[in-house]
Amino acid sequence: MPQRSEIIELLAQLALTSELSRPQLEQLAEQSHLTWVEPNWRMHRRDLYGLRLFLADGHVHCRYDGLKQQIDSCLGLSEPVELFTEGERDDDLVVADTSCLLLRLPSSTPRALADAAELEVNHIELDAIESDFLAEIYQLIDTNRLELPARPEVALQIQQLTRDPEVGIEDLTKLIQSDGTIAGELLHTTNSPLFRAAKEISSVRDAVVRIGFDNTRKLATNLALRQVFTARRQESRDAMQAAWTESAHCAVFSHLLSTELKLFNPERALLAGLIANIGAAPIIHFIDKRPEYAESVQISEMIAKLRSIIGVLVINYWGLGADMISVAEHGDDWTYRAAAPDYASIALVARWATAREAGLEHPPATEVPAFEVLRLSIPEQDQGVVELERNATALKQLRRVFGLKG
Repeated sequence: MPQRSEIIELLAQLALTSELSRPQLEQLAEQSHLTWVEPNWRMHRRDLYGLRLFLADGHVHCRYDGLKQQIDSCLGLSEPVELFTEGERDDDLVVADTSCLLLRLPSSTPRALADAAELEVNHIELDAIESDFLAEIYQLIDTNRLELPARPEVALQIQQLTRDPEVGIEDLTKLIQSDGTIAGELLHTTNSPLFRAAKEISSVRDAVVRIGFDNTRKLATNLALRQVFTARRQESRDAMQAAWTESAHCAVFSHLLSTELKLFNPERALLAGLIANIGAAPIIHFIDKRPEYAESVQISEMIAKLRSIIGVLVINYWGLGADMISVAEHGDDWTYRAAAPDYASIALVARWATAREAGLEHPPATEVPAFEVLRLSIPEQDQGVVELERNATALKQLRRVFGLKG
C-alpha cells in the first residue's frame, strides 16, 4: 500500500519517532493518516481529539494565543513540522495557504504502550494462572505485539464534521461511504423496523436524510466502536456481546447526563460511555486465541480485574486525550472523586445506572462520590438516577438509535 510506505518514511524522519524499530514504525503507521487539504482548510486545537498533526508539505499560517506565525515544509527536503506544539488554548488555529500534505498520528507512540505497562497492579489479587496470563499480556505490551483495536477514525471524523454548521449532507455522506462496513450497517439499520422507513432506502444519502444528522452521528459512532467487539469462539462472542451491551447502555446514559446537566459535549460524553469498557475487548481477543487460558480462566473475572489497565492502553494508543484516558482508568473505581466534574464522573454514574438496571452488582449511590461531584440527586435505595428517569422520552429515543431494549 503506497501511502503506508510513505507514512513510514515520514515517521522515520521525525525526531519524535526516528529511534523506533521498523516493526514499531509499521505499527504506528497503521494508526496514522496522510491527507491532502485544499487552500483555506482550517483546524482548531479543540478538534484534534488527542491527535498530533504535522505539516509534511505546503504553507500554513497559525494563530497561537493570538500571535500569528507562518510555517513551511517541503516534502523530501525537510522534516515534517508539528502544528499546535505550544500553548493550550482551544481556539488556537491553523489555516492552509496552499494545498498541504498533513500527517496525523496518535498522541501516543508504541513506546508509550510499553510505558503504560508499568501501571500499578499490586492491589489486584491474582491466582497462579491469572498471574501467568497477565505476565504474557505485559510481555506482548513491552514488545509492542499486543493486539489492540484500530482507532475508529470515521466515527471521530463524523463527530468533528457535524460540529460545523456549514457542513451539508453531501459532506457527511462522502465520509460515511469511505467505510464500507459502517455504510452497510447504516443502511441495514435504517431499513430495519427500528426506524420504520415507508420504503426501502438504498443510498447512504437517503439514510442520512431519513434519520437526521444527530442520529447519523450517534449511530455511526456506535457502529464504528461495535466492530471492536468481535470474536471467533462462541464463549468469547457471548462475552463480547455482554461487554458491548454494557458499553452501549453506558453511552446512552452518559449522553443524556451531559445534556441534562449542560456539562461538556454530549457527543464526547457518548464516546466516553462507549469506551469506558473498551479494555474488555483485547482481553477477550487474547483469551479467544489462547485455548489454554480459555479452559482455565474465567473471562468475566479477568475483565473485571484488568479492563481498566488494558483500557488505558487502548485509549492511549488511540490518542483520544487525557480526559478519555481518565474514563478508562477510573471505570471500575466507584470511590473516584474528581476535583471538578469530568467525563470520568459522568461515565461512572452512567455505569452505576447501567448496573442497577441490569441487576448487576453495584454499591449504594451514597458510596459513589461522582454523584456529588456532578451535583446529582443521590438516589435512595431501589431508586434510579432522577435526572435520567425524568427524561424518559429522550432516553427512549437514544435507546432506539442504539437498538437497545428498555
